[in-house]
Amino acid sequence: MLAIRVSSFILILSVSSLWNNCLGQFIPHEDPLIEKTIDSNRTYRNDLPGFRIQLAFDTDKPLIDSLRLIFVGLCPKQDAYITFEAPYFNLMAGDFRTEIEAEVLRKELLGLFPLTIIQRTRIKLPRID
Repeated sequence: MLAIRVSSFILILSVSSLWNNCLGQFIPHEDPLIEKTIDSNRTYRNDLPGFRIQLAFDTDKPLIDSLRLIFVGLCPKQDAYITFEAPYFNLMAGDFRTEIEAEVLRKELLGLFPLTIIQRTRIKLPRID
């Protein structure tokens, strides 16, 4: 009877030590192709072809920042974007699906900014407010 208890105890100890060795060592396999597909799907949903109005471009970043503040004050519901394409900073405004929508705002801004050129680009989903 004592031999059965000792062997049961040894069995329990070996199973418990095996269990402790396995804890925290499970590493799931992630297929890189799945990650790439998920990332491209996120990008696809968040931007689409459209139009923005280029308001200014210059090498002077503070000037572009001040023009952006002026635009945001005039059109608070439109988004403004500053991009850098060496050596110029570009100020772009709006997320328009059609060129006609962009043209309406361009006519309102004509004369207030150095440029008012409609550019075809990738845009974010337009705001609904």
